[in-house]
Amino acid sequence: MNHKNINLSEYLNIIYSATYMPMHYLHDGKIQSTYPQWAFPIQKFKIYEKMISQNTIQFEHHIIDNYLYIGIVRNLQTKECVITGPISISSVSSKTIKSLIMNYADDEASFIKMEEYFLRTPVFSLSRLLNIMAMINFAMNHEIINIAEMAHINNTNVEKEVKRSSVDSLMERKENGNYHDTYYFEQEYFSYIERGDIEGLKNAIKMIPSLTVGLIASDTIRQAKNIFITSITLATRHAITGGLDIETAYQLSDTYIQEMEKMSDIYSINMLASTAIFDFTTRVADAKIPSGMSQDIFSCVQYISNHVNQNYSVEQLAYHFGFNRSTLSKKFKRETGYDISSFIMLKKLEEAKNLLCFSDRTISEISEYLCFSSQAYFQNMFKKQYGITPRNYRLQNQ
Repeated sequence: MNHKNINLSEYLNIIYSATYMPMHYLHDGKIQSTYPQWAFPIQKFKIYEKMISQNTIQFEHHIIDNYLYIGIVRNLQTKECVITGPISISSVSSKTIKSLIMNYADDEASFIKMEEYFLRTPVFSLSRLLNIMAMINFAMNHEIINIAEMAHINNTNVEKEVKRSSVDSLMERKENGNYHDTYYFEQEYFSYIERGDIEGLKNAIKMIPSLTVGLIASDTIRQAKNIFITSITLATRHAITGGLDIETAYQLSDTYIQEMEKMSDIYSINMLASTAIFDFTTRVADAKIPSGMSQDIFSCVQYISNHVNQNYSVEQLAYHFGFNRSTLSKKFKRETGYDISSFIMLKKLEEAKNLLCFSDRTISEISEYLCFSSQAYFQNMFKKQYGITPRNYRLQNQ
């Protein structure tokens, strides 16, 4: 095959048909064709003039508005240029689409065109973008390039932009006397979680309104959500260090973050953050070894609490911790005040209360999950412990 005879327009059309990568083909700075015809009007981007006037870089990519990517491949001799994108490496939210349209749409026709573009353009990974650019480069310049090497070179552009933005922001903060002052507070704040110190945490929270936090999103709701995620991530790690079971901590973190993402106002997000932090701290406090309790019995208590959905005998529990039944039973009774079987039942019933209040599982499903021999037995034990049937308890706490 003679590469010099490749019709670039036809080749780009084939590339688009195979990949759905949006492209603009330019010659001497003028758009010759677009793929597809409803491609995003890239000439509206601020960086556009710089892209078409640049004639010394053969292969590059940029991050532009709202974390969209574009790629540029040039033939420096023929003054041909192919601009790929803009594309996103993750799903573009309807809010982002609206923001872009408001920034770049001049009239109703371009509004519709841009909306159609983002709804119809698939998500691409950065590596896929670079590989498609490499194919275009091969057709334009008849050479194979090293994608990994090019990605590293082009990332210096991103690095420069980050540094430039960072320097500008730092200057502005210094001029306004607006400094990040959260670091030492964070150390103290999260130490209360790690120690399970609820009273200390209450006092620390009173300082929060006077602190200055960094800007990590242009949208105020997203800013609040990002801070929430950061705080919960740190709280999770400190809670684990403080003795909270790893699986419990991470599940708690996931649940709170998922719940937060459903919210659309800052007040609700902040209130949930406060609830989550106190929940972590309380659980750490509960996970601390009580005064007068040995490590062996504390580990046994933790095991029972974390395995309410399993069926095992006292003999199996004793074997797990290296005791015979009689020795463990006496030691457990002496240090907790409960015999083992009663404590196992108590923990199952406590879990049943949580499931009745905070899940949609039926009473039959809860009974089966907690390994009761029958639903009738579960209902009898629950009423014996709490003086109310599971059904009525759920109705009272909905």
